[in-house]
Amino acid sequence: MGGTYDAPPVLLDSAILFAPVGDLVPVALAALDRGGTLAVAGIHLSDIPPLSYQDQLFQERTLASVTCNTRADGEALLRLAGRLGVTATLTPYPLDQADIALQGLSEDRVHGAAVLRVRDL
Repeated sequence: MGGTYDAPPVLLDSAILFAPVGDLVPVALAALDRGGTLAVAGIHLSDIPPLSYQDQLFQERTLASVTCNTRADGEALLRLAGRLGVTATLTPYPLDQADIALQGLSEDRVHGAAVLRVRDL
């Protein structure tokens, strides 16, 4: 098994990048075969470094980002997650600590998803 920045053993037809690390975009693009597509699936992504057309985009490679999902898409995902037994890891914050939650997110100190509690239930 290779490391995060290592090339795969064969060129890929497509790849999905979930990590919020812009430095991985050129690496993933370089791992694509002719006509390959890289989908960047994160809602947040650090800056992408400059790309080399010859090394990362040439030969009809495609770089695509995700679009916002609809409410119905989210509801369908939650139903599927429930059937599959998927659970979320949450780091709750009181609403008045939203600034602390955002700071933790920006400094990668949040385990799972940061959730603001409007009130205790």
